Amino acid sequence: MTDEKQIKPGSAEEVELTAIDHALPVSAFATWSRGQCVRKFWRLYLSGIGVCVAGMYAGYANSVIGSIVANQGFINQYGTVRDPKTGVLALNATHIALWGALYFVTAVCVQAVASTTADHFGRKFNMWAIAVFITTSIIIQCFSKTWWQILVARAVAGLAGGLMGTSCMVYLSEIALPQFRGALLAAFSMAFALGQVFLALGLKLLQETSPLKFRHMFYSEFVFTGLWLIPLLYLPESPAWYCSKGRHDEAKKSLRKLVGNVEGYEIEHEYSVLRYESEHSKHLAETVGSTDWKALCTKNNLKRCIIATLPFTFQNVCGVPLMFGYTVYFFQLAGVKDPFLGNLIKQMVLVVGILTSFYTVDKVGRRALLLYGGAAMCVINFAVGGLGFLEPTNASGIALVFLCSLWAFVYANSLAPIGWISLVESSSPQLRAKTTAIAVTIQYCTGILFSYTVPLMLSDQNAGWGQKTGLFFGGTTLVYLIPCILLFPETKGRTYNELDELFERGVPAWKFASTKTTQDAAVEQRQADEK
Repeated sequence: MTDEKQIKPGSAEEVELTAIDHALPVSAFATWSRGQCVRKFWRLYLSGIGVCVAGMYAGYANSVIGSIVANQGFINQYGTVRDPKTGVLALNATHIALWGALYFVTAVCVQAVASTTADHFGRKFNMWAIAVFITTSIIIQCFSKTWWQILVARAVAGLAGGLMGTSCMVYLSEIALPQFRGALLAAFSMAFALGQVFLALGLKLLQETSPLKFRHMFYSEFVFTGLWLIPLLYLPESPAWYCSKGRHDEAKKSLRKLVGNVEGYEIEHEYSVLRYESEHSKHLAETVGSTDWKALCTKNNLKRCIIATLPFTFQNVCGVPLMFGYTVYFFQLAGVKDPFLGNLIKQMVLVVGILTSFYTVDKVGRRALLLYGGAAMCVINFAVGGLGFLEPTNASGIALVFLCSLWAFVYANSLAPIGWISLVESSSPQLRAKTTAIAVTIQYCTGILFSYTVPLMLSDQNAGWGQKTGLFFGGTTLVYLIPCILLFPETKGRTYNELDELFERGVPAWKFASTKTTQDAAVEQRQADEK
């Protein structure tokens, strides 16, 4: 018999021994707070904010068609039917549905090459492609005369939207420090919301001044093209991408440009941390015989892919196509006196909500915000649906705008940032672009479904549900919460190496936050050595 203590695999004791035996490289700033890191690495943080300009670009340019459908000048140009109740010229609800759905169809199609181009040519290759596709879409809109030409413009815009995840989001996740990764990824949602606010302001101004000159909205999109070119020209390629290709000198040069001259920042040591994470992730992928698409078919990577998809797809399931995709159209059909003003109010509330998410996403955590936020949106959806049983009045219109604004605030603090964050945090670093492509494909498939059906649900030309559509999304939200509760983990403040370890150890989603990792043990050991 031996008196040696048996160490259970995956236990805290094994974690501590692993950290000591393998001398895990730890960043010198691993114990710093988010505020300290933002102040110290302000240049890196601002570089990330520069990437977020793409969100504002997309939020404005890709939302114009969905928001301008209530403009009289637009209706006069593209209307092809008569309203069955009033007999006035109207847009065909099927055309509106196709404009929304085809965007997602082409966004799904581009996923066939999005991860390949991001992995082979770099993240910035896809970022440049976004600029090309959106600009092309804007030009087509400016010269369009018929509804099908708008359809072509939406198809081209969908190609840009489909590249967003494998370029901007992956890039942000690779340059951000763990302490402010959540806030930086939330900034992308903030930028997207700001783009929609500027759009709402523009539409309101157009409505008050010259409502028939709707093409002014198309021309204004070029402003954001110019803004997006600034970070595109300045930012270097992702250091993590260079590292994955073995181009270490270029990776260090890129890292130095992003970080700048920071006192106490030892480029060799900090790069060793990045290199370790990259090589460790590659090793995990190679244990299943491949770092290509086949590696995603393993139990662990497939689970991570599903988890990455959950919050992002939840955005459509919880009612985004109703609350954001066709807001003005929804308010108009519900009898809101000034649908453009109602949309502007809701968008302003959304921005305030996303501003608060900069704090909550890293303090409260991803899992809590997702679950409680999802439950709150479920209740609000049912309340919106309940208004459909009342006669449309000025009071019911105010109530609808209030409920939609409240929904927007909750969404801004939950799914708006976490949907994007989950794409890159839950996936393996070596397979991030591929996982993102699959997650985006699944999310956009639901986008096709709801973008096509929501206008048909709302319009008197078809189902005529109106506000009762909220009941439908209340039910889908309730059902979708179940897999989120069982699978979605807490990832705030974790390095990618820690997340790899937690997934490999099979830690349940509800125990991620409290489980000790090798990184934790290494940090504790380092602090003990320094005393």
